[in-house]
Amino acid sequence: MRFLPVLCLLMAAPLVAQADVGITTQAYLCDRGARLQASYLNVEARSFAVLAFEGRQLVFETAASGSGARYVSTDPAQPFVWWTKGDEAMLLHGSGDEEMMVYGACTPG
Repeated sequence: MRFLPVLCLLMAAPLVAQADVGITTQAYLCDRGARLQASYLNVEARSFAVLAFEGRQLVFETAASGSGARYVSTDPAQPFVWWTKGDEAMLLHGSGDEEMMVYGACTPG
């Protein structure tokens, strides 16, 4: 099921039935011809992204950012960062000074 991680998040959130929930989905075309799909989920004051790429799905939660929206993987064993600003996005792997670009120049498409 494509949205299994989202469903798990919804089941884990207390009182979700009464929460203000919004979901949007956006397909992206990135450098090297990569295609990614991001579903953005807002549950009250928390924001999540479920990113589908390379045959996998990862759940991200918003983190502090100087500019744009920065999402970090909720799975510490998979330290990915999904960063959006305006109509562009990028996927990074690693943390801090160890972050490396996986896909850049991602635009809706």
